[in-house]
Amino acid sequence: MPQTPTQIATSAVQTITSSTSTATNFNTGTVIRSLVDSFAVESSVQQQQTEDLFAVAVLNVLSGMLGLPPIGATGSVYALTFTLSASAPVWTYTSGTAAAIPLSTLQWVIGQSGTLQPGQSVTLTGLCSSTGSITNVPANSITQMVVPVSGLTVTNESSTPVVPGQDAPTQVQIQAQIANQLEQIQKGIGPSIEAAAVKSQITDASGNPTEQVVKAKWYDGVAPGTGYCYVFNGVGSMSTALLTQTKNLLYGYTDTNGTVVVGPKPGGCFLYVVDAPQTPLSVTAAVYPANGYTLAAVQTGVQAAIQNYLAQLGLGETFSVTALATAIRAVPGVGNVQILSPSADQPATPYVAPPGAAPVPVAITPGASTSLAAGTYQVGITYTNPWGETTVSALGSVTLTAGQAIQIPAQTLAVGATGVSYYLSQEGGASVTFALSGNGAQETLTALPAAGAASPPTSNTALINGNVYVLSGVPTIQQASS
Repeated sequence: MPQTPTQIATSAVQTITSSTSTATNFNTGTVIRSLVDSFAVESSVQQQQTEDLFAVAVLNVLSGMLGLPPIGATGSVYALTFTLSASAPVWTYTSGTAAAIPLSTLQWVIGQSGTLQPGQSVTLTGLCSSTGSITNVPANSITQMVVPVSGLTVTNESSTPVVPGQDAPTQVQIQAQIANQLEQIQKGIGPSIEAAAVKSQITDASGNPTEQVVKAKWYDGVAPGTGYCYVFNGVGSMSTALLTQTKNLLYGYTDTNGTVVVGPKPGGCFLYVVDAPQTPLSVTAAVYPANGYTLAAVQTGVQAAIQNYLAQLGLGETFSVTALATAIRAVPGVGNVQILSPSADQPATPYVAPPGAAPVPVAITPGASTSLAAGTYQVGITYTNPWGETTVSALGSVTLTAGQAIQIPAQTLAVGATGVSYYLSQEGGASVTFALSGNGAQETLTALPAAGAASPPTSNTALINGNVYVLSGVPTIQQASS
């Protein structure tokens, strides 16, 4: 009996790799030649359709071996709020209950079971039975029960899914991804770390994902032997549980059966797993509807196009005004569009914004001794992270009497910052030098800076690695003037 395409592909790949345990020993030409030879033997009597199936099977096998995300589209998961009127009977819901968008084939199926009392609400997660970015929908659009329940209403209060739906990559994209992975494997551990990180997820009792890593980006650390894996859940701030699980996947762990699961982190490397810094963007688009269309008719599609464009941006990728405009013009009924905000491209790796205001130092009598003399001092701060430091803030002034110290209130760190450096002047001086560093908590200065202490940086070097651009609120869609 002829083998199936998947069996042929698997056998060929296993034959190629049987003499080596590392992907770095792949010879791309040998791989391709061996796959073609194996196919020729087993499929000489099969037609073009089988050849296409074989190509897809090869891609799936290679993707699995290289640790790439599964090939295929995924459906969105939304938080659905069910509300039962006070006059209705108790509602018993079961796994498989579905809600939908009216006049649409899109349905979201819940995986939980329970009861809802009259006059109360419950929020449950629903997985779309369809797949692709089309399953990322506007807020309050999932409003119909597939099987009507008297007195029950349902809605998705947010347009942001718990887990976004994603389109399946094209065969060309998959081939490029595999080729890139083979090329990058010999350049370092980054691709392996990223591939493992995006497999991390939290599921409910029914196995439906409630939170997962959808994007990951590796950066070598400044200190030798360190690395940073930035991860993003596609929604907002990541839970501690998902961060912990992702770190376990990368470091390796022992499962509940006592089996040791080896992670991709190499020995001797200290790996930080970090929730990706998020840079919110307020998007405003002026739309010219095509002939026969109104702004109201295209508004939902334009909002979805904006959401999907940002959803597909990787960590550390440039926000392109031109690319966003192109995505919006592809919406049926849109004649043209002008992006009013942001008015320019946003950099792939922005810098931490320097402190926007002077600190407000306060004179206090400390519990410990102080060597600061009576007089007037200037205080400034900078933000820091592993890659650098911002320029200094405006200076705040404080006057001390004998025996007093300087207290600096807690600081709210800017996006991408991990610490604060404090700068202090001599008594009566106008320039400041480095006094101490901290994490943004309240600090007390009781001594002058050390002799020869550094002055604040003259340029900003605090890069925001792993940055992800996200929507700030709902996009503003307005009628363009003719």
